[in-house]
Amino acid sequence: SRYFIMKCGNQRNIDESVQTGYWQTSLVTEKKLNQAFSVCKNVYLVFSVQTSGHFQGYARMISPFTTANNGGVVRIEWLKRANLPFQRCHHLYNPWNENRKVQIARDGQELEPSVGDGLLRLWDDLPSYTPRGNYYNNRPM
Repeated sequence: SRYFIMKCGNQRNIDESVQTGYWQTSLVTEKKLNQAFSVCKNVYLVFSVQTSGHFQGYARMISPFTTANNGGVVRIEWLKRANLPFQRCHHLYNPWNENRKVQIARDGQELEPSVGDGLLRLWDDLPSYTPRGNYYNNRPM
């Protein structure tokens, strides 16, 4: 398995992704993720809204990126959607990012596999959350 941190500018993007099952990112990150997906079918994306102090959940890629009207998008399956405070992750350091804490990462930062697995396991005791509104088409589900 491979694990990547996905940084996001706002919560709405995550809520839309949960509703639609798609994610869009920068071209640099897109290339990294496509390369990973070409050699490994279990590519996990761990999401964090910048300055939130939390990870908001994680998903698994279920396809490579494809070109859409406004850039590349990837189909993902959300496996857990719950806020995980950074304080619960302070014991996890990523040797693939100068041994920094996992929450200190840029968009598309890959995690060493044992660190990525350890991070995902921290969600085991948290209940999942699904947003009520559908921001994608601005009407309730």
